[in-house]
Amino acid sequence: MKNRTNRILVLGLGNEIHQDVSIPVRLSDDLQVILEAGDIDYENTFVGGLELLEFINGYMGVVFIDTIKTEKGIPGKVHIFTVEDYRETLHLSCRHDVSFHMSLKIGKTLGFDISDKIMIIGIEILEDLVFESTLSEDLKYKYPEILGKVRKQVEKFRKKTLISTSI
Repeated sequence: MKNRTNRILVLGLGNEIHQDVSIPVRLSDDLQVILEAGDIDYENTFVGGLELLEFINGYMGVVFIDTIKTEKGIPGKVHIFTVEDYRETLHLSCRHDVSFHMSLKIGKTLGFDISDKIMIIGIEILEDLVFESTLSEDLKYKYPEILGKVRKQVEKFRKKTLISTSI
């Protein structure tokens, strides 16, 4: 395993053939192309809960990109969370496993090197049960704007994480 201590992980949570649930994977893949990779690793997965520990172990910072459904349901809205103010997204917690917060707690108890520098980006979707290889019209239309917002958040997180670890 390569040294992760001076690196940031951007982890897209979703499935490429699950219509709007695929947007985190698309965003992660596109960010890898448009952002200078240098100190950022990009991964995609469809797992949550305790299985995330292997992905995030040892990184100095982690950005999770996931989908979210809220009462107001504005497709394409970009929500930004920290661990402290996190609201349930579709994949970070696993229905058949433990919650996201519990996963982090268990990971630290078991000796995993879990960073305190974590950002969660939740992309609002309306439908999570359609299997299709393309985004819905709502998200397809808004995708460039969503990508721009997510890119800015990742760049801001990167700068903040690098500055705080170099002091």
